[in-house]
Amino acid sequence: MTPLPMLLPMLSGSLALGAPFCGTGPTTIPDDGTSSTTWTISVDAEGLVTEARLQLDVAHPWVGDLEITLRSPDGTPVTIIDRPGMPDGGWMGPWGCGGDDIDGFFDDDATTVGETMCSTTEVPVMHGNMMPAEPLATVTGLWAQGDWTVEFLDASPIDAGYVRDACLIIYTSPDCNANGVPDGNDIENGTSEDIDGNGIPDDCDCPTDTTGDGVTGVDDLLMVISQFGQEQTDADVNGNGIVDIQDILLIIDMWNGC
Repeated sequence: MTPLPMLLPMLSGSLALGAPFCGTGPTTIPDDGTSSTTWTISVDAEGLVTEARLQLDVAHPWVGDLEITLRSPDGTPVTIIDRPGMPDGGWMGPWGCGGDDIDGFFDDDATTVGETMCSTTEVPVMHGNMMPAEPLATVTGLWAQGDWTVEFLDASPIDAGYVRDACLIIYTSPDCNANGVPDGNDIENGTSEDIDGNGIPDDCDCPTDTTGDGVTGVDDLLMVISQFGQEQTDADVNGNGIVDIQDILLIIDMWNGC
């Protein structure tokens, strides 16, 4: 398989913008029908999840035995596959898809459901871009930072397999005021103001605090007055390109605030 860092530039533009985080864990998947292997993916990206994709490379001679679950740092589960071909996918007997191996990306935007990919000739039987059994959008809006896990369970004690790789491609948005809403949505929906138009809610960066002392007051008003009529200065509170009466009114409106 092409290593993920080399593969990303070859994929679509939107995919290449996501930050990839790859996991570690025991390679062998226990073949006793009850035990599982868990890989941990440590994500240091800050903010809220806006989109996620999961890349897996798993060697197994009968993928219908496998249950794979992604869990977010807060424990929210997403079923990636749940014994493909079960209870009756057209194979001889109730044992699920008998194809070999998984090597590809699980992606809500894919057009093919991964569990429907069951061929007698293709190896890996599950490959390319695939929709997971449950939407990865389940983790949208959760905090990205922390330890994510991928659990691999072999539910049938006959055919053994192992994990080669597990990587999470994650997209995030800042949430500076920690209200559970991406900053861009806060501003767009009017939940937060963005007077200076810098893309950061004003309750996080306080544009009327022109002196940076943590409060809007006399010193800020004096700065605006001293730079009145000037263009593109720190006293241009509302970011309209010039220090004017609107900036003075904003200072007064936010007096003792921030």
